[in-house]
Amino acid sequence: MAKKLLSCLFSFSLIFFSYAQKVTEEKLKSIIFDIGFSTAGDREIKKIDSIISICHQNNYSDCEVFGYLKIANIYNKNNDIKKAFHYTDLIEKKNLITPDTDFEAVFYFYTIRSLLHQKLGERVAALKLLDEIADQVKENPYYEYLLDWQYAGIYTEMNENNKALKAYKKAYLNAKEYRKQRGRNTDKSKNKISNSYKTTAYLAGAYQKLGKMDSAKIYIEETLKDARTMDEIGFQYIASIYAAEYYLKAEDFKKAQQHLWICKNIAMHHYKSENYQEGVITDLINLYEKTGEKDSADYYSRQLLEIQNHNDAQNKVQKDRLDKKRLAEDGSKAMEVKTLIYLCIGLLVVLICIFMYFFYRKKGKEKEKGADPIEIPAVQDNDLFDQVIVLAKENNPEFLTRFNDYCPGFSEKLVEAAQLKSSEIRFCAYLYLNFSTKDIAAYTYTSVRTVQTKKYRLRKKLNIPNDTEIYQWFRDLLK
Repeated sequence: MAKKLLSCLFSFSLIFFSYAQKVTEEKLKSIIFDIGFSTAGDREIKKIDSIISICHQNNYSDCEVFGYLKIANIYNKNNDIKKAFHYTDLIEKKNLITPDTDFEAVFYFYTIRSLLHQKLGERVAALKLLDEIADQVKENPYYEYLLDWQYAGIYTEMNENNKALKAYKKAYLNAKEYRKQRGRNTDKSKNKISNSYKTTAYLAGAYQKLGKMDSAKIYIEETLKDARTMDEIGFQYIASIYAAEYYLKAEDFKKAQQHLWICKNIAMHHYKSENYQEGVITDLINLYEKTGEKDSADYYSRQLLEIQNHNDAQNKVQKDRLDKKRLAEDGSKAMEVKTLIYLCIGLLVVLICIFMYFFYRKKGKEKEKGADPIEIPAVQDNDLFDQVIVLAKENNPEFLTRFNDYCPGFSEKLVEAAQLKSSEIRFCAYLYLNFSTKDIAAYTYTSVRTVQTKKYRLRKKLNIPNDTEIYQWFRDLLK
C-alpha cells in the first residue's frame, strides 16, 4: 500500500511540476536514465509511464522513445519478452522514429530489438539489426563500446569465442575512452558511467573461457578494484559473479565462496527477478560439489528447485492468462472471418441466381444443358492443428500421436537422422511448432535452463551447425 501511495505521489508531483514550470526534454530524459535499471520493477515502470505522459503532452517524441525503450529493457531483464516487444512495437505503431529523431534514441531502439531477437534464439536477425546501425557509430566511443559489447554476446552464444574476445577487447577500450571524455555525454547519467565499467568483467570472462587464466586474472583484479570505488548494485553484482567464476576455475574456493555470497545477498535483497538468485545458487552448488560439502550442495539444490518451481508456477499463471486472452481474440477474429465468408457465399449465390435467371430467360429454357458445374473451393480445416496446439500446451500424452497425424513422416525422418528417444522426438515437435524456450519450459513444467540444455544436446545428436537456426532446421526437415 505504501509503495502504491509513493508511486502515486511521484506521478502527481511530476505532473504538477510540469504544469507549474515547463520541464525541458533533456531534464525528463535525465530522470529516465537515472532510474536504477538493475533493481527496477513495476514501481519504476509506473514512474516511467508518468514521464511518458508528460513527454506526450509536450510533444517530446524523443523522450517518449527513451521511456518506452527503458520499460522494454526492464521487462527484458525480467525475462518477459512479450511485454518487452510490445513496448518496442509501440514506438513503430506511433511512428516515433523519424529522420529528425535523436540518434541516441534510434541507436537504443536497434540494439534493444537486437537483444530481444537474441533472447529468442534468432541470432541472424539480431546481427542484422546491429549491422544496420554499425556504420553510424564510428568514432563515437560511447556507441562503439555498446555495439561491440552486444556483438560479443551474440558471438559467445554462437561459440565463436575468438570473435567474442576481440569484440570484448574493443568494447573495453572504447568504454575507457568514453570515460575519459568528460563533458556532456559522461556527465549526463551516472548509470551510463557505471555500465561502462562492466566491460572489464566481461573481458575477463572471455579470457577465462579460452583458458587464458593469467590474462583473466588481470581484468578480474581491475574490475574488483573498480567495484571497491563504485557504489552501484548492478556493477557490484557483475564484478562479483565474474570474480567467483574465475576463482572457482582457479580452485581458490574460499574467494569463490566469498564473492558468491556477495552476489546472493544482492540478488535476494535488490533484484526483482528470481533468475539472478537461480544463477548464483547454481554456482554455489557447483562450488560445494567441488569441495565435497554434500550437505551444502543438497541444501542449495533444494533451494534451486523451489525457485524453479516458483518461476514455473508464475510463468504458468501468466501463460494461462495470455492464452485465454489470445483464444478470446482468435475466437473473435474467427467469428469475423466466418461472417465474412458467409456474406461472400451469400452474395455469390445471389449473383449466380441473377445470372441464371437472365440466362434461362434469354434462352427460354428451364435448364441449361452442357453447363459446367460451379465448384466452390472448400475452406481449409484447421481443427487438427488447433488440437495439436492445445495438447502441446497441456503437455498431454496424446500430443505426439496427434502431431504425427498433422505432420506425417516427421518422426521417421528424425529416426533416420539419429536414434532419438520418444521424449526427444516430442521435444523436437515443440521446436517444429515454433514454441520459444520460455513457452516450452512453461508447458512442460521444466526450467528454461533445462530446455536450453536439451536444445544443445539435440544440436549435437542431429549435427545441426552452430550458424543454423534450430527452428529453421526443423522447418526445413519435411521439405
